[in-house]
Amino acid sequence: MRIEDEINQKDFKDDYRRLLVNLLFTNNWLNQQLAPFFKEFDLTLQQHNVLSILRGQHPDPVCFGEIQERMVDRNSNVTRLVDKLIEKGYVTRCICAENRRMIEVRVTPEGLSLLQQVDDKFPELYRRFHNLTQEEAVLVSNLLDKLRE
Repeated sequence: MRIEDEINQKDFKDDYRRLLVNLLFTNNWLNQQLAPFFKEFDLTLQQHNVLSILRGQHPDPVCFGEIQERMVDRNSNVTRLVDKLIEKGYVTRCICAENRRMIEVRVTPEGLSLLQQVDDKFPELYRRFHNLTQEEAVLVSNLLDKLRE
C-alpha cells in the first residue's frame, strides 16, 4: 500500500519528504512485526542483537565497547541489556584477567540454544517479506546502504 494511503495524505511537497516519511513509517511497521516475534522467546530485538553478536565471536568473549559498536540500534543501553541477559542465564560477564578495566561478555550454552530456537523460527518471520522478489530485496537493501553513504 502506498504511504499516502497508509497515512491518509494526498501528496508530499517533494519525493525526498515522501521518502523520509515512508522510511519512518516502515521502521515502525517493522518494529511492530519484530516485537511479537521475539516476545515468544521472552526477548527484545536489542537482546537478540546482543546474543547474535556474542554468538558470532563464540567461544571468545566480547567487551562492552565492541558490543555497542556492532549493535543495530546504537542507542541501546548495553549494560542494561547484558544485565537482563545474565538474569535469564543467556550470558556471563567477567573482568578480563589482562586488563581489569575491561569487562568480557560470553554467551552461555543456554543462550546458544535459545538462538537456535529463534533461527529455526526465522523462516516464518521472513515469509512476511516475500511480497518482494529476491532481486527486489537485494535492490532495496542496496539502496538503503547507498542512502547511508
